[in-house]
Amino acid sequence: MKMTFSFVIPTKNRPIELATVFDAILAQSRLPEQVIIIDQSSPDKVIKDQLAPQAKKANIRLDYIHDESINGLVKAKAASIQYNQCDYISFFDDDIVHQPDYLAEVENALIAHPEMIGLNGVILNTPNEGLLKRFIFRLTHFGLYKDNRQSVIRSLTPKTELPQAVDALSGGLSTWEKEVFEKVSFDTKNNFHAYEDKEFSIRIERTFPKQMFIVPQAKLYHYHAAGNRQSLLRRTQNDVIEVWKLFKKNGNYNWLGLDFIVLLLGLLINALILSLKHLNINFLLHYLRGFNQGRKSQILSE
Repeated sequence: MKMTFSFVIPTKNRPIELATVFDAILAQSRLPEQVIIIDQSSPDKVIKDQLAPQAKKANIRLDYIHDESINGLVKAKAASIQYNQCDYISFFDDDIVHQPDYLAEVENALIAHPEMIGLNGVILNTPNEGLLKRFIFRLTHFGLYKDNRQSVIRSLTPKTELPQAVDALSGGLSTWEKEVFEKVSFDTKNNFHAYEDKEFSIRIERTFPKQMFIVPQAKLYHYHAAGNRQSLLRRTQNDVIEVWKLFKKNGNYNWLGLDFIVLLLGLLINALILSLKHLNINFLLHYLRGFNQGRKSQILSE
């Protein structure tokens, strides 16, 4: 039985990037059956009329949803589910560019390993991280916040062929079996952003244990377009808020809260380093504001 695939592209005011990722989709050796674009742009940045003829020529169903009332990445992803007509649904940031055989490799992996319910490919242009930064990350991310994605990817070699199990998937390049969303939905009420993929993966792991993987042969580029990104100051504050929210939402005391405390301490040290590096005490002040806001935050039921 043939598998079918839909690609979801949430976007906002990035018409050049959207056109570029759409070109990469059309260049796939194995085309998806459906592309769903959730466009939150101002009307002058909407490019539906440009993309629709290309999709028709390639015999791809295009659902181009322009809705400025949709606010944020997670809500855009949640809004796309109702339009999906395929067996597998993939979510990609609008500044992604796939290798031409990306989807073909994903399909081959799913045929060979049907136990996978979720997967990531491999980003080819990930910046190199120093040993100290890697060590600090591993030291401060354990328990509830454990995240082995990057260590698994760094362990890959040109000879690695089998998919590699991970405990979290990157949301901006994820493929999921459609049945996943019958049991696990996106959290659209608690304003997760930087940790939205970890938050979603925690609930996936509980419902579908050991079924998330990295597919080494599926490769792409992520260019991190500047538009619509949080400032470093804002990110410093929001990361603290979201760490609090993850802890409150999951109520996991297996580590007696040590995982939570250590990660908050790590974020504090990072804020201090940024304050010294940029000679700007606002990094520390934004950390403290985030700590206070996170402490007071209430978790809303989904």
